Amino acid sequence: MRVIIVRSRAVDPAVNKIAKSLSQNGYEVKLLVWDRQNTLKTENDEGYEICRFNFRAPYDKPTVLFYLPIWWTYEFFFLLKEGCNVIHTCDLDTLIPAIFVKWIKKNKLCYTIYDFYAENLPKQIPNVIKNFVVFVEKFGIRFTDVLFLVDESRYEQIEGAKINNLLYVYNSPPDYFDTKQAQNSNAGTEIVIFYAGLILKSRGLKHMISAVEDLDDIRLVIAGTGPSSDICKNPPVDVKKIQYIGWISYEEVIKRTMEADVLFGFYDPRIPNNKYASPNKLFEAMMCGKPIILNDKTSMSNIVRKENCGLVVPYGDIAAIKKAIIKLKNDTQLCKQLGENGRRAYEKKYSWKIMENRLITIYNEIVVKIKSRGE
Repeated sequence: MRVIIVRSRAVDPAVNKIAKSLSQNGYEVKLLVWDRQNTLKTENDEGYEICRFNFRAPYDKPTVLFYLPIWWTYEFFFLLKEGCNVIHTCDLDTLIPAIFVKWIKKNKLCYTIYDFYAENLPKQIPNVIKNFVVFVEKFGIRFTDVLFLVDESRYEQIEGAKINNLLYVYNSPPDYFDTKQAQNSNAGTEIVIFYAGLILKSRGLKHMISAVEDLDDIRLVIAGTGPSSDICKNPPVDVKKIQYIGWISYEEVIKRTMEADVLFGFYDPRIPNNKYASPNKLFEAMMCGKPIILNDKTSMSNIVRKENCGLVVPYGDIAAIKKAIIKLKNDTQLCKQLGENGRRAYEKKYSWKIMENRLITIYNEIVVKIKSRGE
């Protein structure tokens, strides 16, 4: 069975996990990505083929709307040309061309929502346009055979849509846990706080930088790229303890996560989509057995409280962030216990092995339907 996965971002560990899992379980997989910044430099050796649309365009800016028709046209003809049994699209900016191809070629269509598109649009976009985008995405869901959501809280966003089959697959990493690396962290007096991801104003990096300004024996390591990278390159305060390392591979992200003492992830809850964010970093922290500091009023903070695997602070509250850092630094036993709680929850509820089993089971059911109809 041939599967084509479509993603409008070039670097996405979540999509790569799906492609790798399917290829390892007998599926012939192609991954079509829109490489907007010529990010992918190396060939893939994970058992599936990566096809790149190398057309330069911005990420996470309103102007990307002018580039979407070009991307959709390329995607449409690519899917028409490439024979496959299943198309698996990710987010609304890949769904529409796939629906038309499904009508023409009678493929099965899977759809993963990582970000509900309307709630990820800039504030200056008029509500009438946002409401139209909501309608388009909910209407498009009816044409999918399987809808994947990254956690249960996301259902609120698509409630009312006609759903044929719904499955929850958390954005968990594969299990890279290394006991020796985990024990090496926090070996000295210095505490290493690590962040890897998009560099955006709404990610609260400026708040963390301000919080560590006058704390001793703290090193803040930030990895990633984005529109607000200058926050890290030129911190708003004179902090010498900040190490900005730019973009790194996912393997390096996991290595540095394992070596760190504390992770953090801040998402401005005033942005509607952030309330439902389900980023890698929470589950990476859990997998690596590390405590994480998150902000309140998000689905992630609910998981942290439920599993008791980190500390929750109000978004933008620098004093509260500083207090959380000091608490973890001064109480090594608490730090260890929160990490162990996260690791235990990962093994029992959130591991990629569990998510992979869900993914392969539903795909195998699709195969049975295809074969029974002689498609």
